[in-house]
Amino acid sequence: MKRLRNLHPAWIAAAIAAAVALWMATGQVGEEPRPQSKTDESAPEPGRVSVQVRESEAEPVMREARLSGRTAPVRAVTVRARTQGRVAEIAAERGARVSEGEVIARLDPDDRRSQLAEARATLEQRRLQFQAAESMQAKGYQTEVDLAQARANLDAARAAVERIRTDIDHTTIRAPFDGVLDTRPVEVGDVLAVGDTVGRVIQQDPFIVYGNAPEDVVPYLEEGQPGSAELISGKTREGKVRYIASEADEATRTFRVELKVDNLDGRLIAGASAELRLPLEEVTAHAVEPAILTLDEDGVFGVKSVTDDGTVRFHAADIVRNRDGRVWLSGLPERLRLITVGQGFVRAGDAVDTGTEDDNDAPTAAAAAEAESPAP
Repeated sequence: MKRLRNLHPAWIAAAIAAAVALWMATGQVGEEPRPQSKTDESAPEPGRVSVQVRESEAEPVMREARLSGRTAPVRAVTVRARTQGRVAEIAAERGARVSEGEVIARLDPDDRRSQLAEARATLEQRRLQFQAAESMQAKGYQTEVDLAQARANLDAARAAVERIRTDIDHTTIRAPFDGVLDTRPVEVGDVLAVGDTVGRVIQQDPFIVYGNAPEDVVPYLEEGQPGSAELISGKTREGKVRYIASEADEATRTFRVELKVDNLDGRLIAGASAELRLPLEEVTAHAVEPAILTLDEDGVFGVKSVTDDGTVRFHAADIVRNRDGRVWLSGLPERLRLITVGQGFVRAGDAVDTGTEDDNDAPTAAAAAEAESPAP
């Protein structure tokens, strides 16, 4: 104490400041050295990060193409007037389900029935004239030319009757097939010309889901092969490929593909978004969680694994399938020790310590990184 009293106060302050700086740098000043426990012998080596791994083995899986698509009816027809006239009756409302041949609307026949009666009378007259000419020609009183003229008049009268009868039939406008009368822009009193729109009928069952396939997918597709479509509602419809385009679209260089699906409940609507899923070929792949996917320093997509000697390896991979929250990857070795926790803190070639997913006491790379960072 006498020696401390004899020291200059400035020297004492400098010594205290140096001790405080040393304590802040090491955190060990004033602590008693602790004997190393047996567990410390198995602690990670300095500079080595601990990661969690899972043993993974490739399994057969069907590689599939996933295409953005839309729903559409197999048939949709605009029903048009085939004769002119005033709309006298509306028999089907917009949105109604109609059967093939069911009446949609009727036009006023006007004087068509009287025209038909007149044409039938003329037909009967021409028939009698032909019979008389035929009888006289057999007796030698008529030439072949006279008989041919009588036959031509008879045929013309028959054609006139048929033409008027057909025109009368066209005043009744019918559904061309089973479906839904989606639109009907006419009302009673409207006057229609030949070709004017009466309504649009959409076939409800079956439906198609169409999309555009890239050229590297088309060689694996065949008409009649199974496929599925995931609707915007999240529901899935199974079906079969009914059409594959033989020529690419000039703008996109893709090929139209159509999948025919059932629509017995009539719940599908035309023009809705959907995703086509088409099986291509069977390959071996690893099923992984999307969270373990990573990129290497060059931006290549893949996963990281650990070798038996504790070295990190990066493996480029291709996505074969993506469903139910899992991703299937091809292009990988048959067996891997996949890094499931800590892959973002290590690089290919690093030496690491490993623990399994069930080892809750194993230090993770995130924890190691946090421990190495300076305290705030």
